[in-house]
Amino acid sequence: MIYLRIGTRLLFIRSKNPENTRNRFLQLPEYREVTLEEGQSQSDENNSLLFITNAGIDLTDPDDAEHIILAPCNGTEVLSEVVNRNLFEDIDHIDMGPRILVLRVPDKEEEIIQRLAEDYQGQIVSYNDGVRIGEKNQTLLGLTRERLQQAIDAKGFYDKLILIDEPLPHCYAQLRREALLYITHSLEDSAWYEYRINLYDSYENYKLHYDRLIEVVSGLEMGFILGEQWTKDHALMLLSVLAYQVRFFSFFKPENVKRILVGLEYDDQGNRLADFDLYYRNKKVRWNDVFADGGTSKGKRNKKEEGITFRKELLEKLPSATKEELFRLEKKIIDKLNRSK
Repeated sequence: MIYLRIGTRLLFIRSKNPENTRNRFLQLPEYREVTLEEGQSQSDENNSLLFITNAGIDLTDPDDAEHIILAPCNGTEVLSEVVNRNLFEDIDHIDMGPRILVLRVPDKEEEIIQRLAEDYQGQIVSYNDGVRIGEKNQTLLGLTRERLQQAIDAKGFYDKLILIDEPLPHCYAQLRREALLYITHSLEDSAWYEYRINLYDSYENYKLHYDRLIEVVSGLEMGFILGEQWTKDHALMLLSVLAYQVRFFSFFKPENVKRILVGLEYDDQGNRLADFDLYYRNKKVRWNDVFADGGTSKGKRNKKEEGITFRKELLEKLPSATKEELFRLEKKIIDKLNRSK
């Protein structure tokens, strides 16, 4: 699970001819002009945003940039391109903006932002103000509930950030040590959810189903695997059923984890692939527990139908690579089932 990462690099290009500078950058491979919103949603720690402004400007408000270019590389590589390709024409000078850090939290952003600002003696700002007044030796810290393996658009960030008067390496090292404390503080009862997942399959394709589960846990950054083992479930008197059990910590709530597991139990046509039972605090979380009314007001709810719905929800959330691997594993399972008939 990733809970902290570095954000996009910010460079301010002061130019005597912003249009000409824009055109020269766009000749470079994969450099493209974007809006501020596109730049935020389509970039990550491997990219840089170039704010091209007129020469003589001391502070750059992102909304005032003449052009914004998304570069497919970090700031050092951008500067190398400027030197190696002789892009100095019309460029007066280049300023570096504050470095960005992104912290993933599950809840209580306002409490966390206030506590971080106090602990790090930072200034609470908007994104635009942080970019405008931030310096190269400062850090702009933002909060999100989104997973950090993907680019995050502006709506995915909490609207307040912290401008910290410390360089990124110092903030990054300290937050790597302390981030879990802030995450724990934002959880209900200030405690992580500890789950047990029992995997059952009468066709004994345990390894394939286990791989599917781990792909989803990893792809959605759901938490930390604590251990795994074979176990016996005494579902009926005098009858025990073999199951493979996975234990993990997560800040996903029980109903959210259960929806994901039910989605893993079915394919697109509603064929049952396996059973995933979820236990929290030694109590089994049932499939109709995911509904606010416990399923009582809609007695005709059908697990198969809901499984198809939950599967669609799951697939929409998964990264493309994870989704492709899930389909590959499921094809192997279905092929084995067809051969056994």
